[in-house]
Amino acid sequence: MKLLEPIRLGSKDVRNRVVSTAHAAYLDFFQPGSTGERYMAYQERRARGGAGMIILTAMHVHESSGLLNHFNYEEKDIAAKFRQLSSRVHEHGTTAISQLFHYGMQSISSVRPDLHPLWGWSARVNTEGEIGHAMTDEEVELVIDAFCRTALIAVENGMDGVELHGTHGYLIQQSFTPMFNQRTDRWGDPLAFTTELARRVRATIGPDKVMGFRTSADDLVPPEKGGVGPDKCREYTAEFVKTGAFDYLNHSEGQGGSHYALAIGSYRHKFGEWLPLTRKLREAIGASIPVLGVGKIPTPDLAEGALQNGDCDMVGMTRAQISDPDLVRKLMEGKASKIRTCTGANQGCIDRARYPITCFQNPEVGEENRLRDMDAVPTTPKKLLVIGGGPAGMKAAEIAARRGHSVTLAEAGSILGGRLNMVGTMGAASNLLSATAWIEQELEELPVRVQLQTTVDEAYLRALAPEAIVLATGSTPQSALSCEDDGSIVVVSSDEAAKGEFEGQKFDMAGTRALMIDLRGNYESALVLESMVERGVTVTVVTPFQVFGPNLGFTHMNDLLARLLRKGTTLLPLTKLAKVADGVATLRHTVSGHESEEEFDFIVSGAPPRASDDLRALCESLAPTYLAGDVISPRSALEAIREGDRVARKV
Repeated sequence: MKLLEPIRLGSKDVRNRVVSTAHAAYLDFFQPGSTGERYMAYQERRARGGAGMIILTAMHVHESSGLLNHFNYEEKDIAAKFRQLSSRVHEHGTTAISQLFHYGMQSISSVRPDLHPLWGWSARVNTEGEIGHAMTDEEVELVIDAFCRTALIAVENGMDGVELHGTHGYLIQQSFTPMFNQRTDRWGDPLAFTTELARRVRATIGPDKVMGFRTSADDLVPPEKGGVGPDKCREYTAEFVKTGAFDYLNHSEGQGGSHYALAIGSYRHKFGEWLPLTRKLREAIGASIPVLGVGKIPTPDLAEGALQNGDCDMVGMTRAQISDPDLVRKLMEGKASKIRTCTGANQGCIDRARYPITCFQNPEVGEENRLRDMDAVPTTPKKLLVIGGGPAGMKAAEIAARRGHSVTLAEAGSILGGRLNMVGTMGAASNLLSATAWIEQELEELPVRVQLQTTVDEAYLRALAPEAIVLATGSTPQSALSCEDDGSIVVVSSDEAAKGEFEGQKFDMAGTRALMIDLRGNYESALVLESMVERGVTVTVVTPFQVFGPNLGFTHMNDLLARLLRKGTTLLPLTKLAKVADGVATLRHTVSGHESEEEFDFIVSGAPPRASDDLRALCESLAPTYLAGDVISPRSALEAIREGDRVARKV
C-alpha cells in the first residue's frame, strides 16, 4: 500500500505518507505562561496512532499579526514547548513541522496585541471593512526577519522543519494578489516577497531541515475581481518552487473567510473535491518536489487512489485523524474496517476553530490526559443497564463494556440511533449516521446484550436487578405555540416536519408554504429547515435572534444561506409569531413592533424538545443512576455521544 510507504522530504525520511495538516486546535499552546499540555497530548496521540507527519497549528511570527483567541509567542516559553512536543512526537517516529504565518490585513485591529494596525502591502479596505497600513520597506524587513527568527527557534528546539503558509488570504498570499498589493516599488512584483522570504528562511534554517510551502491551488477570486485565479496560482507557485528552497508543496484554496467552508467542506461536499487541482499543481511544478493532496479525504481507499493516480505524493487526512487517531495503525494491522470514518459534520472541529476543538463522534479529542487519568481508576465490574439506544446510550454501552462491565442496552424502538436517524432522509446529512453505525459495529463485538423493542418499566427493572443504570432516554418533540392560537393552521413539531408527517400520517410537502419558528438557531433547526426546502416547501423563518442561525457553525452557514435563498426561503430575524387567527399568522418585529399578516399551509412550532425523564425517579430508587444525552438537556448528538462516554467512565 503506497499510503504506508516512506517518502523523502529533502534530507528527511518520513515514515509514511499520511499527514495531519495544520489546523486550529488548542491555540493556548502559543500563549506565554500556559503549559501547552493539552495540545501536546493531542498531537502525541496522533503520532502514536501512526501519522507520518504532523504540521503544527499556524504560528504568528510577529506582533503585527493576530486574531481573536490567538497568541503571539514569547521565545523562551515556546522554545521549551517545542522541545517537549518534538520529543514526544519523535518518540513515536513522526516528523514534526511548524507552520509559520502572518495574518496581514485579515481580521480587525481591535483584537490584536496593543490594537496593532493591520499591516499589508497597500492601504486597502479588507473584508471586515477596515483600512490596512501599507508597510514601509523597514517594516517588510521586520516581517521577513520575524519569519526567519521564528523558523530558527522552531528548528533549534527539535522541530524537523517549517512550512510557510501562503494561502487562506494571509500576508504571503496578499503579496501576489492584486486586490491587496498595488505597490509600485519592488514589493509590487507578485513574486518578490515570497521569493525573498523563501531564500532568507532557507538560509536561516540551513539545508538539513525540511521546508515546505502551502499555496493556493485556486484563490477562488477571478482576476477581473482582483484575484489571481487557478492558472496564475499555479504559475506563481511554480516560480516559488524553482527557488530550490522548498522540499515539499502543500496547498489549500481560497482567501480565508467564507472560503474556509469550501476548503474544509462539510458533508455537503464530495470526497476529494480538490484533488483535480492538486494534480494540476503537481503537473505545473513538474513533480519536482513531493506534493501534498488535501480536501476532504476521509478514507484510506480515496487516499490510496490519489497516490496511485499520481494526483499527489502525500495525503492530508487531518479530520480523518481527528475522528480516528489510530487510522494508520489500523491500516498497518489489517483492520481497515475498524476505522471510525469522519462524518464531515464540522460541528466539533473547524466550526469551533476559535475555541478548543472536539469531534462529533470522537469525544476523546482534546481530553487525552483527562481520560487517561479517569481510566486509571480501577473499575469494579457491574451489571449495568443502559436505557435508550440513541447516540448517548450507544456510546455509554460501548465504553462501559470496554471497561469490563456486563452491559444490557434496552431500546424501545426497532433500531438503534434515536432521533439522529431522521437525518437518513435528509440527503447529504445522512452521512452523520456513520457515527452510530460505527458504534453499533463495535457493540456487536463487545459483551453487550442489545434488546430492541423493549419497554423498561418497574417489572423489567426488578427482574433484571441492575447494579447501576445509565438513563439515556432522550427527548420528546413538542408542537405547542407560545402565542394566541385558534387552531386554524396546522401546527407540527420539528420532528414531524423533518419526516413530512402530521399525526402519524405522511403528507406531500411539495408546493406548500410553511412558517418555521426557530427558537434554537442550531444545527437541528437548520437540518429541519433544509429538509423541508429540499422537499419543495417555500419556508418563511421567524426567529427572535438578531441573525439566522447564531448557534450554527460558519461552514454550514455558508453552505446553507445560498441554498436556502435560491429556493425562495425568507429569513426574518428579530421576529416572532404574535398570533394565529382565521387561517392567518400575524408576525411581529420584536424591536419596532411592526406587524404583518401572512397565510401558511402549516406551522413548524420550533419548540425545543422535552427531556424524556419519566423513568428517572424509579431508576434512582432501585440503583445508582447516571444520566446522559437529551434526558439531561436536549442538544445535539455531539453532546450526547460525549456525555455517554463520560458517564460510562464514571460507573
